[in-house]
Amino acid sequence: MDIVVFKPKNCRQDFPQFADPVKYPDRRLKGAFTAATLGLDNSDSSPVPYEPGKKIFTREVLLYFVTCHILTLADWAVNGQAGPVTTASEGSVSAGFAAPQMTSKSYFMETPCGRNFWQMSLPYRLGGKYYPVKPYHPWG
Repeated sequence: MDIVVFKPKNCRQDFPQFADPVKYPDRRLKGAFTAATLGLDNSDSSPVPYEPGKKIFTREVLLYFVTCHILTLADWAVNGQAGPVTTASEGSVSAGFAAPQMTSKSYFMETPCGRNFWQMSLPYRLGGKYYPVKPYHPWG
């Protein structure tokens, strides 16, 4: 299998919220992608397939979703937002934010991109697949 080579242009097309090259320069996008590879193996021995010649792009899709997740969390931190909004008011303005949870599933539930990653990566987190079939024994 191949490794995924990050392409900022593709990231901006897939996630238009990061389309502004001034706010999101290539270096920032590449940094988030590099961070994503720390949690999802991007080597040729990764259990998540990526074979462009066979039109298999699973690992690329997952890595881009994690990249989006990391960028979103970074934006919240820059804006002083602790996590996703949980409550809001209008009169006398108030807002409540969920405290970030940094443990597996709860970490990814913080953003829409993280939730998508968590759901799509399910087959690679659970281990092998079981196919119930009648046992075949050629000797009898």
